[in-house]
Amino acid sequence: MTNILVTLLGGVSLIATVFIVLYSVSNMSGKMVATVMAFTVTAIYVPISIFNWPGADVFAIHIALYLVSVYVLAIITSQRDARRKAGKEGFGFHWAPAAIVLFFVILIIMDSFFIMFATKGMDSSVARLLLPAPRSGGKVSSHFPGTVSHDYHQKQNQYNDYVKRFETQKTLNWTIKKGWLGEAVVNKPAIFRVEIKTNTNQVVKNAKVSGIFLRPADSKSDKSFTMQEIEPGIYQQSITLTQPGNWDLILRIHKDKDSHEVRAKTVVNEK
Repeated sequence: MTNILVTLLGGVSLIATVFIVLYSVSNMSGKMVATVMAFTVTAIYVPISIFNWPGADVFAIHIALYLVSVYVLAIITSQRDARRKAGKEGFGFHWAPAAIVLFFVILIIMDSFFIMFATKGMDSSVARLLLPAPRSGGKVSSHFPGTVSHDYHQKQNQYNDYVKRFETQKTLNWTIKKGWLGEAVVNKPAIFRVEIKTNTNQVVKNAKVSGIFLRPADSKSDKSFTMQEIEPGIYQQSITLTQPGNWDLILRIHKDKDSHEVRAKTVVNEK
């Protein structure tokens, strides 16, 4: 994928060049040139994006910055046009439009870097400069692939099913004790144990217990598991997690027609 910083800054540079050339060689005012450039940019970039769709967020930031660039150039050239009509030479920028131009220039630069960091991640040298080293000594990951544990909000029927199961779960009122036997260390097997009891303090035997550890910063590291019953109501499994730091847990328990879901967090140590 083309570097988004190149397409943003390269596109803005091309727009500025064409704008200045058109303004210099034609008799059109700055506002007229800006109008022509705005229609031209839209007419060129929108079809290209439709046939090679980059995503709504990338499309929006490109078209916004391209049109803002045209607007900034229109402000600059309009100031010059106004001075020409008054018989004065040069641009003679007033502080108010100068402040607007400066604001948009800073905005374009910052947005370009933010989009690049969001899509490509942060360069290791920049990360070391801007981000403090984690206490565990692990590596910093600056990208976010959008890991989510469920999508009930996307489909109404799934959401309704989730609410129904949640109400049933509250009625069951099971007691779930969970945790590591010892310390969870990256790339080393650790025993994860779960103890399940009913609201009358009876052990829940012969249940199906499974789950998934979710890595918020990297969905490729997610780890699914199925637990074995070693004693009545006690389930455990050896699990190896490959990244240090925070993990999310979704634990699912099924017994006959009853089910229970637990969401929790855990920490895996570097060593």
